[in-house]
Amino acid sequence: MTRAVLVTGASGFLGCAVVERLLALGYDVVGLDPAPPQVATIRHINDDLSGANRLRELLAAERFTHIIHTGGVSGPMVLADRPEQLIAINVMGSLNLLQAAIIAGVKAFVYCSSVSAVGEYYEDTPIGDDYPLRPTNTYGASKAAVDMVLRGLWRRVPLDLCSLRFTGIYGPGRRTQFVIDDIVEAAVKGHPVRVPAATDWPYIYIDDAADAAVAACFSKHRKKLCYFIAYPEQVSLADLATATSLAGRPVRLEIDSTNPPLARGPLDITPAQRDFGFSPKIDHREGIRRMLVARTMTVA
Repeated sequence: MTRAVLVTGASGFLGCAVVERLLALGYDVVGLDPAPPQVATIRHINDDLSGANRLRELLAAERFTHIIHTGGVSGPMVLADRPEQLIAINVMGSLNLLQAAIIAGVKAFVYCSSVSAVGEYYEDTPIGDDYPLRPTNTYGASKAAVDMVLRGLWRRVPLDLCSLRFTGIYGPGRRTQFVIDDIVEAAVKGHPVRVPAATDWPYIYIDDAADAAVAACFSKHRKKLCYFIAYPEQVSLADLATATSLAGRPVRLEIDSTNPPLARGPLDITPAQRDFGFSPKIDHREGIRRMLVARTMTVA
């Protein structure tokens, strides 16, 4: 039987990369997003997940076997002043899709969550999926809310559920503001850049993030509901600046210490490595080099 995959948020940063991976692997892919498609070779459905009845009809007609749900508000910097709209999109939209998937008999549902569901933290050793959820903004609360719904349904419905808690995803093509993009942009222009104080963080390059989503979707060996997805290295702001210098584009950082440092400690990715072969290949040095190349080509 052909495995038909629905990718929500298919026009977004992660969704577009997931679509490209699936196509390269020969899957039948349909994208869903209120924005126009970025990959012209797939069938695209213009939808924002707001209509529960509409989604039930769509999934009943299409007979998707797998869903990778990358759609929704993509970070705390988006709709920060409109919490009701953010919750409507991230929580209610996800629940509409989830309910439609259960009714339609979809086999697997991968939810792209975020470490923001955990909130700010810093521990000496990597945290696991049982770490308390203490989100510090509405975006993180929306991710935690859906994670808790999935926890309530896990192994109680026929749908194979999986939540991937991604750390900060970076790479060429990201459209929302992120510290790595700010540093790369300043390096290209030869300007200093002011960034908020932060502890050393784990990051994940877009290609590795997309590979993780696809691998998790089709794994038959998942033993858990939630998995952390990150490159296994803590990276400081100084490390990011050093990476631009190694790529021939030095940059001077100006650290804004007005507020306490943004904290995010190490994450335990061994369950993802064990259960679906998650093996991130691109560290921050190579990732930033690729971003500089892409940005330089764009400027030229």
